[in-house]
Amino acid sequence: MSGWLTGSCPESTKEETQMAFKTNGGFGRVALSAAAVLLLGTAAFVVPQSTDGFASAAWAQDSDEGGKGNQGEGGKGNKGEGGQGQGGQGSGQGQGGPDDGSTGKGGPKAGSGGSEGGKPNWAQDGIPVVELGRLNVARSPDKVLDQALAEAVASLTPEMIEYYELSLIGAQEELSLNFDEVAFVDSPLQNLALLKDLLAGGTALTGAGVDNDETLLAAMLLGAASDKTIEITTDTVIAVTTILGTPVTGEDAAELADMAEDIRVAILAGHG
Repeated sequence: MSGWLTGSCPESTKEETQMAFKTNGGFGRVALSAAAVLLLGTAAFVVPQSTDGFASAAWAQDSDEGGKGNQGEGGKGNKGEGGQGQGGQGSGQGQGGPDDGSTGKGGPKAGSGGSEGGKPNWAQDGIPVVELGRLNVARSPDKVLDQALAEAVASLTPEMIEYYELSLIGAQEELSLNFDEVAFVDSPLQNLALLKDLLAGGTALTGAGVDNDETLLAAMLLGAASDKTIEITTDTVIAVTTILGTPVTGEDAAELADMAEDIRVAILAGHG
């Protein structure tokens, strides 16, 4: 052995040291101290190695998450195409952004579907701004109007058919003088469904046996569908017929408006 425990100490010092060891249990303490040194030494080597291992794992996880985060940002910047992150080990798909055929929320573009120009009839340009009142139900979906048409045809009675074959003057007299005894379709939705069918060349009324001038029939339907207190004008006719999908304009619109207004006034007079 070498060091300060061996040859460098005088005999007296050795004897004193041995006596101190024997008296105080020195060998046991040396053994404990040596064990402590070895344990600390082992810990000194183990802890840094273990710590380095955890740091490496954490670094790898952070790098992987960093890669995914970068990829996500790359995906957003490329409208739906996942990008690869710079400096990241992971690979994944970025969150797709809106493409050229969608809105910012990823849905279809507003206005897709419907009628001409991607808009429903009632949203088309050129419809006059006019108070419609009950006539606004013309904006109902086609399936609603189709159902109303079927119900109107099913409700037709011989008395109703007789009314729809009257002249304009005859209809005015019946409505203003004998309103409670006149049988006709009263529902705004059903009247407009019949009007839509008539304008489009349908045969809902003629198929039920009605034989009359089409403009007069349209006036009877429009006049009954309208509010009793809102005037029917040329703009009213243009607006409603455009919404229903078969625009009536010009002199035809003016003629239909005059006749429908006569029906409306007669209903107001008879109904009170």
